Amino acid sequence: MEEDLAKLFSLENKVAVITGGSGSLGKIIAKSFVVFGAKVILIGRNKEKLESAIKKIGIENVSYEIADVTQEKSLKKVASLIFEKYNHIDILVNTHGINIRIPTEDYPVEKWEEVVKTNLEGTFISCKVFGRYMIRQRYGKIINISSTAGTSGYEFGYAAYSPSKAGIDALTKVLAVEWAKYNIQVNAIAPYFIMTPLTENFLKNEEIRNKIINQIPLKRLGRPVDIVGVAILLASKASDWITGQIIYVDGGYTAH
Repeated sequence: MEEDLAKLFSLENKVAVITGGSGSLGKIIAKSFVVFGAKVILIGRNKEKLESAIKKIGIENVSYEIADVTQEKSLKKVASLIFEKYNHIDILVNTHGINIRIPTEDYPVEKWEEVVKTNLEGTFISCKVFGRYMIRQRYGKIINISSTAGTSGYEFGYAAYSPSKAGIDALTKVLAVEWAKYNIQVNAIAPYFIMTPLTENFLKNEEIRNKIINQIPLKRLGRPVDIVGVAILLASKASDWITGQIIYVDGGYTAH
């Protein structure tokens, strides 16, 4: 029993794919997965950013492939290369995402579509493409990055971002039920505001930042490292009986 418990969170010999791999969440999750034994492949559109991310991660067993999650053909090609190299794809983490903050009454439809296409459609395509390999091998762990914005109304121009994350929550639950028969667990991590380049400029506004912090029982903004523990749990055997869950990492925000 002790030996089994010691291996419960191990990712030894697992192959993990992380979309949005050059972002803050992608990098910290990648590093933690390697520490726990996985081989990690970062997916992104920008070669320079991916190479910079690997240098910052600074440890072996991390590589990258260039692909656009909104382009199924592009992602299929990369998935095939990864499977051909390793013969299995065990973990998928979808960290890609954008937000364009504009008041709803002024929101251009094309900008709304851009956010939803990247966040929701990109997650659907990624799950579909890599999920096929997991179905074939009868094993897989999929972790989608959602947000508390998927269940809460914000006043900061979230007319596109919030629906995209609500859609990710629903997709997560659908896939969890549909793919349970293949021994694939699908869950989502939903943070509140985390300090990343996506939120940095927005949170420079002291009034907005203080308002957000005052809504958090733990009285601080999140950091990328705050995601790591849940990500390790959901990627490992420790979560074999957890699926279809949206796990909030929010300093207590949703406990109100």
